[in-house]
Amino acid sequence: MSPCKLRARGLAAAALAAAALCAGCASTPTTASDRDASLAAVGDGTLAPGRYDLVVRGMSCPKCISNVDLQLKRIDGVVDPKVDMKNGVVAITVRDGAAPSRAAVASAIGDAGFTLAEIRGVPR
Repeated sequence: MSPCKLRARGLAAAALAAAALCAGCASTPTTASDRDASLAAVGDGTLAPGRYDLVVRGMSCPKCISNVDLQLKRIDGVVDPKVDMKNGVVAITVRDGAAPSRAAVASAIGDAGFTLAEIRGVPR
């Protein structure tokens, strides 16, 4: 078998192993009460331009990082999310001229399958 085919088989096996690691995450979706708690915790209003730390509950594998990153990038004005899975914190930047709602951020985290516990502003 050629080296390319062996490498492709190895990548496929790695993808299957990664999917198996995420089975625990996928089996515990965010519930309506989790979403309500997230919305209550983060409050109403919008986020001004600047940097924020999002305290996220439930992230436990590399796929979690990908899911959170993808959902946050879908929000107009949110750029450059950086996930610290170990500490359960996601750093985001809101670009100048944008004002995403706190509810949109909480919903994005919920859509990724997790609970947003807090939004902390980071001084410039």
